Amino acid sequence: MLDPLVVTTVSVAFGLLFLLGAVHKLTSLTEFRAILADYRLLPAALVAPVAAGVGGLEAGLGAAWLFAADKSLPAMVTAALLSVYAGGIAINLFRGRTHISCGCSFGRSAGGDDLLSWGLVGRNLVLVAGAGTAMLPATGRAFGGLDYFTLVAALLAAVLLFAASNQLIRNRAAIQAWRRTVHRHD
Repeated sequence: MLDPLVVTTVSVAFGLLFLLGAVHKLTSLTEFRAILADYRLLPAALVAPVAAGVGGLEAGLGAAWLFAADKSLPAMVTAALLSVYAGGIAINLFRGRTHISCGCSFGRSAGGDDLLSWGLVGRNLVLVAGAGTAMLPATGRAFGGLDYFTLVAALLAAVLLFAASNQLIRNRAAIQAWRRTVHRHD
């Protein structure tokens, strides 16, 4: 059985992640539609409604992670959605299409979005496993004052770890792109 602090940390982290992702997608819907179209996985007629639907789904998931008493449904939907994201990236990587945006930038400047890489697939699969922890049973222990401090510290650590892993993935993709360019000119 998990400590309720672990489940709460996972829930708040995923809630914030999906709410931020939804805000980014829904406030930059035209840009997100172009990114989704660039994946070449959907017929053109479905790109606009799917783009809006993904933004809405992420907003609903964020709210569910933060406010639902039972985290099983948000955890299952999160695992499915992140698996679809990983699958879409993997399909394009197998096609050799690495120089398209992943659509997961949280509003970095134009051209600053992450390019497709196996690191992003791996990151999404780690997040799938993280979501799965919320489906494990938790003890009935009540939260104490120290738990709230620990929750904030754990969330800050999670944000830093997520940002650092994203930067490492971004650096590796940039280095690989640079190496491909150098080899083409040899």
